[in-house]
Amino acid sequence: MSDAANAGTKPTTSTDRRQYTGLRNLSALDQPLALLLVVGGFLAVSTIIAKAAPGFGWHPLALLQWSVFGGALGLFVLTRLTGRKPSGERLGRAGSRSRLFVYLTVSGLLFIAPNMIAVVAAPVVGAGFVSLSFAFPLVLTYAFAVLLQIEKFQALRGGGVLFGLAGGVLLALSGANLAGEASLWSVFALTIPVFLATGNIYRTLRWPVGAKPVDLALGMMATGFVALTVFNLLADVPMVPVSFSDQALALLAAQTAIFTVQYGLYFRLQQTAGPVYLSQIGSVAAVIGLVLGYLVYGEVPNVEKLAAVILVGLGIVLVTLGRRRS
Repeated sequence: MSDAANAGTKPTTSTDRRQYTGLRNLSALDQPLALLLVVGGFLAVSTIIAKAAPGFGWHPLALLQWSVFGGALGLFVLTRLTGRKPSGERLGRAGSRSRLFVYLTVSGLLFIAPNMIAVVAAPVVGAGFVSLSFAFPLVLTYAFAVLLQIEKFQALRGGGVLFGLAGGVLLALSGANLAGEASLWSVFALTIPVFLATGNIYRTLRWPVGAKPVDLALGMMATGFVALTVFNLLADVPMVPVSFSDQALALLAAQTAIFTVQYGLYFRLQQTAGPVYLSQIGSVAAVIGLVLGYLVYGEVPNVEKLAAVILVGLGIVLVTLGRRRS
């Protein structure tokens, strides 16, 4: 797959790549598969934590807001401890700061919107349902890439897209069996992959020349935090838990740590492997999320969900095989 966003900026060796990202000590995570498993796994765990939020006195959106802030702060401290300098000067010479501002704003909104939907929907429709909805960005990202002529159409991968869409239909049907508010939130949850796939493509096409992945992750999280804070204020969302218990603070600390690592590696994976490969994190999250949903909350997948998993799995296999042959 061609990645226009990386032209002229992608390091050519693993050593260069570690220096480029500023996370030199994580050489084991230079491999796309390792990055995929880590980021996808943390995505699933964060959904499980989101469902637990109300039980510990948190409004899900308040927990998300402070977790994003804490994750950005943690990532900032981590990168400074590694001795990495920001890429601001290089960006100032190579491109327009106004374009960078637009990039971070759009990326932040496309990042925070699906997370908002996920954390509010998880307590209502179940962590397993929300996790499974993360499986579809792969097929949607590939479809968008073909429509925008980032990639040429390949029959095998096109078949994978159809299987994935069929899985989406079955997942929607499983949500239709839910009652009242849960049924409505299941529809909202199915917009998550649309936001994620759009973000995957946008970040690739508009990647600022000279920008480092960690700096873009920091900027995306910062703008996402600001947007969510404004929304929470307007919606009168309680900003703090009902009581500052040890459990409530532990939940915040856990989610903050997850976001620090997850989004610290998110852009790195995109730059290393491209948007279509990146979108497979949702598939990893879907499988792990269903398992965790059963183990932690006793959520037993119904027939529609299991069939959706099979169809999505077939779609992923076909899209991946088609990439190898193209």
